[in-house]
Amino acid sequence: MQISGKVAVITGGSRGFGKRLAEMITDKGGKVVLGDILEIGQQVAEQLNAQHGKKVAVFQKCDVTKFSDISALVDRAVSEFGVLDIMVNNAGIGGSVPWAEDDGQALSRTIDVNLKGPIEGTRVAVRYFMENARRGCVVNVSSMMGFFPAEFGPVYGATKSGVVNFTASCATLALLDQPIHVNAVAPNFADTDMGRDAKLGGDNKIFEKNGMLTVDEVVVEMIRCIEDETLAGDTIKILAGFKPLVHKGRKAVPSGIITKPKSKL
Repeated sequence: MQISGKVAVITGGSRGFGKRLAEMITDKGGKVVLGDILEIGQQVAEQLNAQHGKKVAVFQKCDVTKFSDISALVDRAVSEFGVLDIMVNNAGIGGSVPWAEDDGQALSRTIDVNLKGPIEGTRVAVRYFMENARRGCVVNVSSMMGFFPAEFGPVYGATKSGVVNFTASCATLALLDQPIHVNAVAPNFADTDMGRDAKLGGDNKIFEKNGMLTVDEVVVEMIRCIEDETLAGDTIKILAGFKPLVHKGRKAVPSGIITKPKSKL
């Protein structure tokens, strides 16, 4: 999908991957709705509008554990810019260390933000695309911990593994008459606020061993998930020092329930 002229919703759009993605999308001629619990997203939107000399961004407070907030982001995209073309489920939180000593409420929030949020964001976007007979794109954010179990983050890893499976299960949506491409990125440790907080708060041997990705290294692959229409239900693995790799795991095949068996993905 060409980004120029398209409208994207980005959760977790106030900083890190979300903020940089908003910058890249607007530089390519797109418009963005930034959703975040952090209200500094308003400043990000104002900066983007000033930079481009017109309204290319708006901010709306959003807690992705409240599904009504996610729906409201889609409504805002339509009311401000007329349509929705791209949904980016970027909002996420880290796991607790030591996780076994945490309470159920904190662990439930990790699941709600990291897994339920992307599922609901995808559902709302797909429903909009289908009801309006529009092509669309969804980008989910997983993690390399979704592929490599880590003793210090089993709940976090479980949510990110779930995002990979969920994304792969959406592969056949690309076979619709108006294709909907759902893909994901799975970065390892990255130089974001969450990554730096983890590095400062614990044993840094794991960071020294694995290295730290730059924000741009990850966001470039998020852009790829939007622009490369050969991707459908795929997750791009991103490790520092290595070329990004499209995960070749199993994906959903047409069953006749959503799409008919007319081609392979």
